[in-house]
Amino acid sequence: MLYKYNRYENQKIAMGFLSYISDLKDMSNLEQELKLYDEDENRQLYLWKSKVEDFSGIVALSFTKKTVFIEYISLNPSYRSQTNTFRIFDDIQRKFPEYKILGSFGIVDQLRKWYEQRNKEKTESK
Repeated sequence: MLYKYNRYENQKIAMGFLSYISDLKDMSNLEQELKLYDEDENRQLYLWKSKVEDFSGIVALSFTKKTVFIEYISLNPSYRSQTNTFRIFDDIQRKFPEYKILGSFGIVDQLRKWYEQRNKEKTESK
């Protein structure tokens, strides 16, 4: 399930997940990234909670009129799997049903597989 990032409540948790991203290991880059998402209304960070535990990752999204673009997903190492990535895509689709989901170069292949799986499931359920 996705929970919108709140700087006052979740900053340390977010920083932990973001530190898994190589470009954000430097503290000044990490702080700039959080500031970017605080100040730009078209960008949002969401913490992701698996069904089992506390927060398991973070998702960075940017929006246009018709699309939600997944900038990156950073998960706790023990939660890094296609299954959990697909769960995050499902959660994004449920939260923003009117938007087309697109993804960065690092995510686009997984997103394509997710779309293929969804289309296959829809076809089989008919």
